[in-house]
Amino acid sequence: MTSTTPVVGARRWLVLAVVLLCFLPAAMDVTILTITVPTLAHELHASPPEVLWTVDVYSLLMVGLVLVSGPLGDRIGHQRLLLAGLVVFSAASVLCAMAPGPLALIGARALLAVGASMIIPATLALIRQTFGDGRDHAVAIGAWSAVAAGASALGPVVGGFLLQHFWWGSIFLVNLPIAALAMPAVALLLRNHVESERQPWEATSPLLSIVGFLGCAYTIIAFTHDGVGALELALPGALGLTALVLFVRRQQRLPHPMLDLSLFRLPGLRAGVVASVLPVLVMVGFELQLVQYLQFVKGLSAEGAALYLIPMPVAATVAGPVGGMVLSRLGRPRVDVPAGLLLAAAGYVLVASGTVVPLGLALIGFGHGLVQMVASNLIMATAPSSQAGAAAGIESVSYEAGAGLGIAIFGTVTAVAYRSSLPPGASRSPLEAGDSPETARAFAEAFHTTTWLAAALTLATVFLATPKSPAAHTSPEVAE
Repeated sequence: MTSTTPVVGARRWLVLAVVLLCFLPAAMDVTILTITVPTLAHELHASPPEVLWTVDVYSLLMVGLVLVSGPLGDRIGHQRLLLAGLVVFSAASVLCAMAPGPLALIGARALLAVGASMIIPATLALIRQTFGDGRDHAVAIGAWSAVAAGASALGPVVGGFLLQHFWWGSIFLVNLPIAALAMPAVALLLRNHVESERQPWEATSPLLSIVGFLGCAYTIIAFTHDGVGALELALPGALGLTALVLFVRRQQRLPHPMLDLSLFRLPGLRAGVVASVLPVLVMVGFELQLVQYLQFVKGLSAEGAALYLIPMPVAATVAGPVGGMVLSRLGRPRVDVPAGLLLAAAGYVLVASGTVVPLGLALIGFGHGLVQMVASNLIMATAPSSQAGAAAGIESVSYEAGAGLGIAIFGTVTAVAYRSSLPPGASRSPLEAGDSPETARAFAEAFHTTTWLAAALTLATVFLATPKSPAAHTSPEVAE
């Protein structure tokens, strides 16, 4: 494989700015729909499962799609892949905004995932090609992570402001001016590098991955259905688990796997994946329930809920660059990962107990932003430069798998807890929780249950995701 020469001078920072601009809408669309849950239920007459699928299909499909797009960037060049992704993403945004019903919106969101699955791994690979390894690479990954964490937290804030002043489709059209500004910048400023050795293509691996995650997610979301049968719960989950097992075995046998599982032999990369999946799972799932709690229980408007959430994206955005500078100077992910997780856990405790909630949200945002930065750096800096595309695919799969499973798991836990707290005769749909004091109280209890769950999972991640070695983030190639 050919290796690229890192860009030198001030131009690299301009390249970084363009890459982050491209990444922003793709990252924000993971959560931007969460604020519109009551509106979608009313305007499109969407049921609770349809709402969850509308929010979740974006992340779940990307888990399999990035397995195709990551290696595709190695074959055609990541600059070309990024341009193609922006075109598809823009077209899908228009289709989402014009969707006449929930099924059409779910389909358009699936196409949106196709575009985003090209954008996200391409941005990571371009950062690696531009900065190589070392201190500047850590700072650049910190900036990327700041956008990842900040945009996820910012999504409901932007959605709330748009929803207050425009119709619900405007939350997708906001992507268009960003893409229009980014595309000429990508064409003019970014270089296109193509690997000399091209790996063979195969469609089975990404198909198995998509079937696996969708099947497992369907079983989880099926708990929100009334009158669901045992077969409806068990069959999709069994199919999903079987597909995931077959996917792993296939990657181990293929000479050129779509997801290079051999990279998981590197301790730093394993730690980075866990530190990416679990915290994202918790934060995205918690945020979906928080915006509903603010509207159903607190009676806030979409704009009021957006203002309430502001401490999270502000703190998350600050955490990435700060953590990047600290990591580039000290190189101690063993300290940064548990510190970030403990801060986030403390924030969840404050929110669950109802004390100093704005401070709790700020701690959640800063803690997750710090952990996301370290996780991204561990994954991308551990892999050899010749496998930048594969590492970017792993990073993207980790992030999207966490987001997709978080929405499904926390949405289902909230629905089950809500129904268990209802008085007899009350509406069993969580989307109607604000219709009476009794249902609002039941949703409040369910929300506090899921928030305590978020705190517990975050604390558990401290023991699972902390790198065992001070230099766990350094690949053999970098060390040499």
